[in-house]
Amino acid sequence: MGYKRHPKKRDVDPSSRQMIYSKGRETILKKAVELSTFDDTEVGVLMFSPTGELTTYASKGRIEDMFLRYIKERRDDPDGPLENEEFLCQCLKRLKFEAEMMDKMDRCDALQRQLNELKWLDNKAEEKLRAYKPDVSKIHSAAEADYHQEVITKALRKVENVKAKLLEEETSTSNRTSDGASTSGRCGSS
Repeated sequence: MGYKRHPKKRDVDPSSRQMIYSKGRETILKKAVELSTFDDTEVGVLMFSPTGELTTYASKGRIEDMFLRYIKERRDDPDGPLENEEFLCQCLKRLKFEAEMMDKMDRCDALQRQLNELKWLDNKAEEKLRAYKPDVSKIHSAAEADYHQEVITKALRKVENVKAKLLEEETSTSNRTSDGASTSGRCGSS
């Protein structure tokens, strides 16, 4: 009475097959990472989903490098090299080059997005600075003048609040210091 395997039926529903594939893919990739990490094994995985989506994993380098290594190893195989080996090698090298170029383009796009965001933040900061130091010759309405006056007034209130806190801290610190000095002076005179 041992464990009996039940044959799995092929699920006809495409969404169910995709869901089952997604769960299985994660499990396989997790096992591949474990195998490469714990056993110091070079692992490569190549999978196609039911919808044709390609998933690859290579523990060292790119999957194309692993295929090229396999072809090189096959040259010494007693069964002989693979058919169309040179063509296959050229295709793999081209794919690797294209994948590396795509990675570089993705990095460039990410950097461009970051640069655009920083430019936007810089423009916003410059706008704020212009509100604090407006070009008076460019104020053409009373509403604009009111806006600039309000911004500067708010900024002055913030500065006044910070100044009041700093003065309060300074006076409390100087009071503690003078209290400590007068106490220690009394102790010395006894």
